[in-house]
Amino acid sequence: DSLPTSPTKQWYQRRVRGLLLQSVAMPGIEFADGQSQTFDSYEDFQKYISDMIGGQVAGATGIVNHSLDITWLIISAALVFFMQTGFALVEVGSVSLKNTKNILTKNLMDACIGALTFWLFGYAFAYGEKNRYIGTENFALVDVRGTEEEKEAGMYYKGYDYAFFLFQFAFAATAATIVSGAVAERCRMVAYFLYSFCLTGFVYPVVVHWGWGNGWASAFVDEEDRLFGTGVIDFAGSTVVHMVGGVTAVIGAFFLGPRHNRYVDGKLRYLPQQSTTFQTVGVLILWLGWYGFNCGSTLTMTGGAADVAGMVAVTTTISAATAGIVSTVLGWFIDNTIDVSRTNNGILGGLVSITAGCSVINPELAFVTGLIGGFIYFGSSKLLEKMKIDDVVDAAPVHMFCGAWGTIAAGLFASPDNVAIAYGTGSCGLFFQCNGNGIWQFLANLVFVLAVTVWTAIFALAIFALLHVVGRLRVSLETERIGLDMVEHGGAAYEMSTVRTREPRSPSVFNEIFGREEVHENKAARA
Repeated sequence: DSLPTSPTKQWYQRRVRGLLLQSVAMPGIEFADGQSQTFDSYEDFQKYISDMIGGQVAGATGIVNHSLDITWLIISAALVFFMQTGFALVEVGSVSLKNTKNILTKNLMDACIGALTFWLFGYAFAYGEKNRYIGTENFALVDVRGTEEEKEAGMYYKGYDYAFFLFQFAFAATAATIVSGAVAERCRMVAYFLYSFCLTGFVYPVVVHWGWGNGWASAFVDEEDRLFGTGVIDFAGSTVVHMVGGVTAVIGAFFLGPRHNRYVDGKLRYLPQQSTTFQTVGVLILWLGWYGFNCGSTLTMTGGAADVAGMVAVTTTISAATAGIVSTVLGWFIDNTIDVSRTNNGILGGLVSITAGCSVINPELAFVTGLIGGFIYFGSSKLLEKMKIDDVVDAAPVHMFCGAWGTIAAGLFASPDNVAIAYGTGSCGLFFQCNGNGIWQFLANLVFVLAVTVWTAIFALAIFALLHVVGRLRVSLETERIGLDMVEHGGAAYEMSTVRTREPRSPSVFNEIFGREEVHENKAARA
């Protein structure tokens, strides 16, 4: 150490270290490996140690990444499922007091029915392989359990697959919940049970298989099997989730007809809503949950996916904020009022609009996507009012019209660099024309929108038309006037006195199915 720094000194230091390591460290290596091994140089020993540690670090990194991906999916699934709270608040805030219990019950049952149907066969239809149109394996998650070889290695089940199922179930429940708000205040419970079961168990899973699984439109299959060589870009489900719910909602509202007194002498009449406070809090919760919806759709936090999630969060925010402002301003100029309900639904329309392209559209074009989405929401809402289709929460304008626009926007604005990172393909939107692929990407997205619209409409028409013909779709006028809470749910949601005076409701399931509809008023009202 007393010698000045020089190449000679550095050679001596390395030589001494090598001798010391060979005399001191070798026994430890012999003990670990069970055999003797010597080294000709310090560099050889260093390489040996580096390779040994590198293998251990790689294995440990793989375990950490696996655990991180599972945690990411569970947290994202929790955020998406928390959106059920937002939907419940939006819907209960949009209906009258007399239908509070009814709409809350439907929101709860969306989760319950969705969980069981998606577990039993919905997930298999969505992600089973061997078929380009519908999955045919992994019913009730039987294939998620570990094989005998995996069990011997300590892997009794596949944790990532379970977390993935949870994430996908939360999406399925969202699709069903979209419909309940549109048909609120006059739809029979038996009709609700039927369409919710079919939607989450069959109709929605088939669309998932087409767009995200091994289906004909998926971008996640071999290049030669992709639609137009590109596959659809619908990252988090503008069409897969929101259009399925929106198309079903508008057809259900059409067959049900407007609520009593919604149109008087052919003119639109605004019915009382329970609470704009509930609506606004619900929208803010939905906005929060959308970060799980969109960012979580990376499905992993490794391999650059965290970078994608970061951009997704920004594009989601920009589109939502822009559409919220646009719909507010349009309401101000056209209706001469600043309506908080318009603002709320405009924000939701912006969120739906960016959901397909959130990972491939740059922030400046996310602004354009939200801008156009605000106009589309407002215009389609006015269109349904003119057509006398009574959509209580504007589910169809938000989810169907903005959902279609969102997928088309991805086909227009997808950046080639972003597509390469998020999808690993050489495609892009029509405005970029990367090696002529832009037109094919746009056509793939357009065809997917049309196919999902037709598929969902066929189901919705069959279900709602059948229920309408047999008289099992809409409640009686008397029930609608009194409120579904009194008739279906044993009494009002809000007790106005300390004395409970209502009579118990007689068993309702058989009455509902076989057509007996009894009205029970409380004693005070009869007196």
